[in-house]
Amino acid sequence: MGLPIQSAPTYTTNLPSDGREVKFRPFLVKEQKILVLAREGEDTRKTLDAVKELIHNVTFEKVVADELPMVDLEWLFIKIRAVSVGEHVTLTLPCQHETCNGTGKISLNLEEVGTKGEIPEDTTIKISDDVGIVLRFPMVKDLSGVDDLPVGEQPIELVKRSMVQIFDGETVYNTNEIEQNELNEFVDSLTFKQLETIGGFFDNLPRLSHDITYMCDICKVSNERTLEGLQSFF
Repeated sequence: MGLPIQSAPTYTTNLPSDGREVKFRPFLVKEQKILVLAREGEDTRKTLDAVKELIHNVTFEKVVADELPMVDLEWLFIKIRAVSVGEHVTLTLPCQHETCNGTGKISLNLEEVGTKGEIPEDTTIKISDDVGIVLRFPMVKDLSGVDDLPVGEQPIELVKRSMVQIFDGETVYNTNEIEQNELNEFVDSLTFKQLETIGGFFDNLPRLSHDITYMCDICKVSNERTLEGLQSFF
């Protein structure tokens, strides 16, 4: 006679990017071990791969993490983490005073973490009187290999990967139908002002964000900080 296997409860949440409802279960012990090993290795790529695998598993293999906007992946992760190991997580953060090497601790309620930014009603960006670009949310898959590029090239590469169409007064070009060297040439021909206009689209997209205040254990100075990004909520 075999030992009884526990049945995990099911929860739901709505994704920030489109409001889609997703069902999920808590992490299992074997899955938590994968995440712990990835986190301790301090390799952001391995951590992201572990989170993607976990999300695929706990959503009953209904969600493909690579096809999610990053804000949705981060949102799902903290919701799943909250029901798996508890709503409160203790973070140890460095003091931001330039002459202090101390740290401070804070107990963060994951249920209080929200998003900042807005979902654009129109994803079309005009960069001149005749030329425009249709953009989309950057997906998790778009991050693949980007961190191997020089820091200055990473934002531009994400812009390229997020372009859906380029159009002028007469023609619409689907970016998945044009050669990469043509796309590179188009982006390289942009002015800094045009690139800044495109960058504003990404700056205003929803992102996981939470403002905190904590006291340094050594200098006793109060620190204010905004937590953003997946690594901030481990």
